Amino acid sequence: MPSLQVLYQPGAVMRLLIVCLILETAHGQHDWRNLLSLNIKISPMKNANQFEVKLTITNNENKCMAVKVSTEDNPNIKYLSAHATYTACICATNDFFWEIQVSAKTFLQAKTEVVSAKGICSDGEQTYPVTTYMRTVAHKILVTP
Repeated sequence: MPSLQVLYQPGAVMRLLIVCLILETAHGQHDWRNLLSLNIKISPMKNANQFEVKLTITNNENKCMAVKVSTEDNPNIKYLSAHATYTACICATNDFFWEIQVSAKTFLQAKTEVVSAKGICSDGEQTYPVTTYMRTVAHKILVTP
């Protein structure tokens, strides 16, 4: 019992909480499984400051996954076709496209999250169970003056 008396001191409790927080942040939230790989490529189009965005998603599992793919809102980015959010069943590799116009130097961030496969993947497909798995990728875009 005397060894637990140290926990009654406010400073000791704070240090213990800080150590727990550091351990959780450094190791507890890291998903060691790499279910999806993301690769973003931004290519200039004919008109100045217009780009084609290609996001390639590769499934690293042996089961198909239903994913929701989107880009984050950004005031410096105008979508020429539509600011589309895609939902697809990915069994191997899929590509997703956006055409954008950029008004200033900025970052484009794409987000992919695994969602329920119901109504997205075929009933015959062996699908990965629903999870809270999410990946993001960002790419810097420079504009010409």
